[in-house]
Amino acid sequence: MGAVLDRGRTTVPGAEVAVRPPRALRPLVAPADPRPRPAPTTAADVMTRFPLTVHQGDSLWTAWGRLADSRDTHIVVVDDHRRPVGVLDDRTLALEWPGGPMAARRAPVHTLLRGRARPRVRSGDDLPAVARVMVGARADAVPVVDHRGRLFGLVTLWHLAELAARSEEDGGSGLDG
Repeated sequence: MGAVLDRGRTTVPGAEVAVRPPRALRPLVAPADPRPRPAPTTAADVMTRFPLTVHQGDSLWTAWGRLADSRDTHIVVVDDHRRPVGVLDDRTLALEWPGGPMAARRAPVHTLLRGRARPRVRSGDDLPAVARVMVGARADAVPVVDHRGRLFGLVTLWHLAELAARSEEDGGSGLDG
């Protein structure tokens, strides 16, 4: 079988070209699992497992840099033992940004947490309890802690909204309790 083979800009006349049948295309999405997944019921089921963190003595500049380098909007402030001291979001950092060229490099993040509620939940807490803690503290994110009080994850309003939207599609209510 004589053919013309194009190699970039050069054409090689009379080259033999083997025509292969096309490979079977794999689907871009995995086939749906026929088994129904259990609905998330605890903080551990919906939380972000490795949230952004910053040490309480680090500067506002450091916290802003970590948030800017990620797609996250919340950063958990932790102490020396990885216990959460509070949660800051990008809006709070922007609104409380100090004046002057070097002030943000000198101001520690813990200064933004003074006078704020410091809610937290445990990984086994049910979602209605997590929602009540968030409403009671007027917080849009709460750290999830382990049995020693160390940071284990982060639950945000987006997690709860996503769960509610998903359960609406399924015909149920995701935050009943």
